[in-house]
Amino acid sequence: MKAKVVIALIALSMTVAGCSSPGSDSENSANTTETINQPVTVEEVAALGDITLDVWADAGEEKTMKILIPKFEAMYPNVKVNLTIKGFDDLMSTVVPALAGEGAPDVAQGNQGYGVDGALVKAGLIRKLTDVAAAYKWDSVFNSGDFGQFSWSEDGSQYGSGELFGMSPVAEFVGVFYNKKKLAKLGIAVPTSFDEFAAALETAKKAGETPIVLGNSDQWPATHVFGLIQGAFTPASETKDFITGAPGSSFVSTTNETALNTLRDWIKKGYFTKGYDGVSADDATAKFAAGDGVFYMGGTWFAGTIGEGLGEDAGFIANPAAGSGKRAGTGSYGLGWHISSKTDALSASVAFLAMIMDAEFAQSLASLNRMPSAKTSLEASSSLLKDMQNAGASMFADSGLTFYLDWATDTMYDVYTSKLQEFMAGRIDASAMMQAVQDNWSKFQESRSKA
Repeated sequence: MKAKVVIALIALSMTVAGCSSPGSDSENSANTTETINQPVTVEEVAALGDITLDVWADAGEEKTMKILIPKFEAMYPNVKVNLTIKGFDDLMSTVVPALAGEGAPDVAQGNQGYGVDGALVKAGLIRKLTDVAAAYKWDSVFNSGDFGQFSWSEDGSQYGSGELFGMSPVAEFVGVFYNKKKLAKLGIAVPTSFDEFAAALETAKKAGETPIVLGNSDQWPATHVFGLIQGAFTPASETKDFITGAPGSSFVSTTNETALNTLRDWIKKGYFTKGYDGVSADDATAKFAAGDGVFYMGGTWFAGTIGEGLGEDAGFIANPAAGSGKRAGTGSYGLGWHISSKTDALSASVAFLAMIMDAEFAQSLASLNRMPSAKTSLEASSSLLKDMQNAGASMFADSGLTFYLDWATDTMYDVYTSKLQEFMAGRIDASAMMQAVQDNWSKFQESRSKA
């Protein structure tokens, strides 16, 4: 899940009006069936006349769009981009009905998994991008094996393979931000193990500091905190099998129980922001960026805000490992970008997506402390970005990324976030929490087998 987390997902279908589209085999063919054989040209976009391109994006993309949109409009002067920015939860709850309704956006972000992207694909609301990927040779720019995050059977029933329906220019994962000045003041070395991290939290608490800044009014931030703890104990293969629906998978395990009880213990010890269920993720991030607290457990997409606030005092590590010394990381590519199947400006929509995905744009992303997914040489814009690059490398050297738990079913996000909140409040125990997640997964798998 992302704020990112997490967490829910989108798709496309429709008719292109008026003129032929880029690389189209025939004029006036359907958006869903015409083929993009080559990169879109300025002339093909100009042939659309003066148009407005409606784009929906997550709030985390606001700074990115401030760089990209002026560049796009300069290259395609006949196109005016109308950008709608939405918070993650708002975007996830509205993007599917928006793409299904009148006046659907031409380009919109979704979220991997059955909840959003699966719903979009199933309803035919987003266009296949397999041909676009081939035309722009994305397999040479990105790791083709990662395309599975955005791949579906055409009926939306099977996730992980089939046709490509989206793509993202950024990689993301959840880790631990820290305030270098605070660690030095408290005499705490950067933790290299789970035990060292737990000891650092206790030291910070005794010194009167907030050990971990957390805002969970949006519910998803706590899933990232748990994911980091879970990744220290539960093998990556087990979690990934559960998320991808491998037969016989189970969330009910001794390692998950250990992770949950560790989280509950940290709550009892007062390691988190007081009243965290009444604090938003954005407010918590802003507090940490302003110097509140010692650690912040969150996704790399927060690096822009945190780096801007703390400057060179901002540091980042992968989640500290326990036991075997290996750790599983929570993360993936960022929220996928999709083209509506209803767009009547296909060439402009493809051009917009292509500019986002262009390897040359990767340096602009890096300048915002974001981690490009493109295979290209980049200059780290800050020590924080370098930290994140090193953390990612160490994580992949261990077990890699498990994706996000909410991807597992079409309703897992709601069950997971609500039950985790109940558990953290002490209203249910670890067994009940695990069983609720498992029951949701089992019911979903059963429904798929009957479909």
